[in-house]
Amino acid sequence: MAHKPLKNYLACVAIDIGTTGTGYAFSTLEEFRINQLDVTLNDPWTEEFRGLLALKAPTCILFEPTMKFHAFGYEAENKYTDLATKDAHGDWYYFERFKLHLFKTEIAMDLQIEDAIGKKVSALLVVTEAIKYIRERALACLARHQPQMREHQVQWVLTVPSIWKQSATTFIQAAATKARIKSSNLIIANESNAASVFCLFDRSERGNIRGLDTQPVGTKYMVVDIGGGTTDITVHERVSKMEIREAYEPSGLSLGGVAVDEAFVTFMTELLGEGTMNRFRVQACNEFVKWIKEFERLKQDVPAIDKKANQAFLIHIPNRLNEIYKSLNDKTISELTKSGKFKYKGKIKMTDGKMQFEMNIIQDVFKTVTDKISDHLTTLLKFDELSSVLMLIFVGGTVESKLVQQTMIQKYQNSKRCVLYPNEPGTVVLKGAVILGHVANMVDQRLLRHTYGSGIKVPFKEGVHPEKLKIESAGGVWCRGVFKPFMMAGTPVKVGTTLRNEIEAVNYEDSVFAVYKTDKRGAEYITDDTCQQVCKVWMNNVLPAKSKKPQTYVVKYTFSENELIIELTLKETKNKYVITSELEFEGMF
Repeated sequence: MAHKPLKNYLACVAIDIGTTGTGYAFSTLEEFRINQLDVTLNDPWTEEFRGLLALKAPTCILFEPTMKFHAFGYEAENKYTDLATKDAHGDWYYFERFKLHLFKTEIAMDLQIEDAIGKKVSALLVVTEAIKYIRERALACLARHQPQMREHQVQWVLTVPSIWKQSATTFIQAAATKARIKSSNLIIANESNAASVFCLFDRSERGNIRGLDTQPVGTKYMVVDIGGGTTDITVHERVSKMEIREAYEPSGLSLGGVAVDEAFVTFMTELLGEGTMNRFRVQACNEFVKWIKEFERLKQDVPAIDKKANQAFLIHIPNRLNEIYKSLNDKTISELTKSGKFKYKGKIKMTDGKMQFEMNIIQDVFKTVTDKISDHLTTLLKFDELSSVLMLIFVGGTVESKLVQQTMIQKYQNSKRCVLYPNEPGTVVLKGAVILGHVANMVDQRLLRHTYGSGIKVPFKEGVHPEKLKIESAGGVWCRGVFKPFMMAGTPVKVGTTLRNEIEAVNYEDSVFAVYKTDKRGAEYITDDTCQQVCKVWMNNVLPAKSKKPQTYVVKYTFSENELIIELTLKETKNKYVITSELEFEGMF
């Protein structure tokens, strides 16, 4: 996995596959040298719903019955809708929001995910084909922009959430390789870090709010990325004019734009009844999905609260929904809204097949989600380590909403802290990833996700150490496999950091030196369920043959861009043996 720009690259292309929206962007090296913010976004995607051009395509993919790739984005959405309308979709495979499956604790390469109607397929195949499609589209766009460009001259960047486990990041890397992106040309970029890097270069006017580019060295700030499926929160510190470091371990919530959609469905269920909504979802699945997608796109236009304005939110009511409601209640939805017993009489009306809501009702739907996000942020900001955070930067597609922006400003902007929204917050991660591809060393330090250590033996203590770990050796009684950490989780680590210690060993055939990782604070033994071996070496590869006396060797640990390099050197002969293990940081770059 590459984490520094290629020596001879001429362009950087970033791909951001989000839960609900996907896009790509690029800039050439020449453009970057002149203007770092001169980033070209993908060719616009045609949004059929409003006949507009969109900056991102919906993250959905369609396969033919033979599992051959058919379409991605709006084309996949429209084709599947057409098939479902004709009841011809049963043998096809349609996936949306598949990124959510990668937020699990551990991701196996053979992970299976279900399509829209429950058929299971390899997740690796789905993600690979999505990346392959975006890669081909990006290369075609780049070729029109720079006809002389060759693919081997392209530095690729793929963005991942800061809260992902290493197994998910490794999964994405494998998918990218299968999609014909060489690992030597690939950077895996932490989304929050990409947003930070963009803000370091962004000098847009913001009224009386000073941007990150004007903040002094030592400034701590929080990046809050509210996307479609999740909210990622990372705290950074500016350590030089063009370098940042992670100052606190990332956290997150399974809340974003999708949760707002779900809150709307919950409200409509309260309004029309569970029977109506369940039957609509099952019997008219295609219409239900189209209706939710309509809300998903309309919600972006929900304005900030203005008590003086006479604001309303309109969404059409599908005929099938009206029919189902009438069959169960002997009246239409329009008649319901006119009823004297209707809870929202005068606040919700039916006009020409559309339901009209007073804006405060939809704003309350948003509030069910934004309140949970702000509660989490408030809890974090109470921690002593975060008391010096002076700025909150909000990015992500959900932050395009003026209502979300207003909510967070009212909650957090005061004499001590300021709230910053870059222009087009939904594209900040993508643009920042392009910049990061050009200058991948801008993230000065990263936080270790796990505690790393090795197993040692100590004098056995009855009643303290487990009997199963008791051994007799060298005239003594010992407890083997005691976990001894050499680097703790949450430690800021610079690339190139080294540690050294000395250990004695005897060249028995079964003698092994191993490194373990754990998430548990105070892990005691390498046999604990929470300890996982990450690499090992048989000592007969290092020590002199037939050696029966203890030999001293030096262990040197080097923390590289994404690997732990372990160098064992026998003191007596200077013989060396090197092993490596993939490191897990709280974010990659």
